[in-house]
Amino acid sequence: MLSIDAWLDEKPYKELYDGMVHEKVSPQSDHSRIMLRFGRLLDDWAADRGWVGAEWRVYPKEGITLVPDVAFISDERLAPLTREERQKPPLAPDIAVEIRSPDDRDADINRKTALYLELGTTLVVNVDPARRVVRITDREQDMELDESETIEHRTFGGLHISIEAIFATLKRQT
Repeated sequence: MLSIDAWLDEKPYKELYDGMVHEKVSPQSDHSRIMLRFGRLLDDWAADRGWVGAEWRVYPKEGITLVPDVAFISDERLAPLTREERQKPPLAPDIAVEIRSPDDRDADINRKTALYLELGTTLVVNVDPARRVVRITDREQDMELDESETIEHRTFGGLHISIEAIFATLKRQT
């Protein structure tokens, strides 16, 4: 018999919120490449500030488990956790990054963004590879950035991620 964690971690990954199981949309090449690129860019910034993980499952509240495409959790918030708890954090990430897949619906993206914020995430970043835009949302603002702009946030000093750099991986043709 599989545990609930084992079942949720079978691909396609599943998330649990709003009393329902939600399957993560299977990523395609663009999704995968952007996830890796964004993770690298965020990890470069986070080097001495915290941990960055791809598809790092979090358990921020009883009955809720989420798998952001990329997540950052600060050292400060990780410090009181045991080694085991750090593997499966009982909290929402400080920064949650979701990369849109072709089948994602706006209503689902908006609900998940709101949920992250309700659970304590400071910044939610939604990346749209098809439109080459990034939407950043916190409790005070919701704005869309294009390739001429940079992700910055007052809470995360020194964070400067170029939107153009995120999408650069898609410009390479084989």
